[in-house]
Amino acid sequence: MANKDQQGWYQKIYEGTFLVKGWKSRINEALKGLPPEDKKEMGQRLETLGEKIGMEWARDNSVRRIDTAQLQRWGKDLQNASQKGDEVLSHQVQQLTEEVDKTLA
Repeated sequence: MANKDQQGWYQKIYEGTFLVKGWKSRINEALKGLPPEDKKEMGQRLETLGEKIGMEWARDNSVRRIDTAQLQRWGKDLQNASQKGDEVLSHQVQQLTEEVDKTLA
């Protein structure tokens, strides 16, 4: 990370705040209903996705390409997908990864 401010913002997106769930909580929620054999792979996919999102979101507002509205939408998308089963969740994570990669390209 470029500086302490970015590190602080990254930690907020990952850990969350008193009022907002962080990526770590989103991962735990998503993994809750998965079969044990699928948790490791999905956890790694979500960690990688969260790192990409967090690193970009933590940048200065004037240059970042991911905003808070996107974070909120993606969090809801993950939550909804995880409630519909592991196949839906896997598909949603793939879609989000593609959207993030396209945004960052």
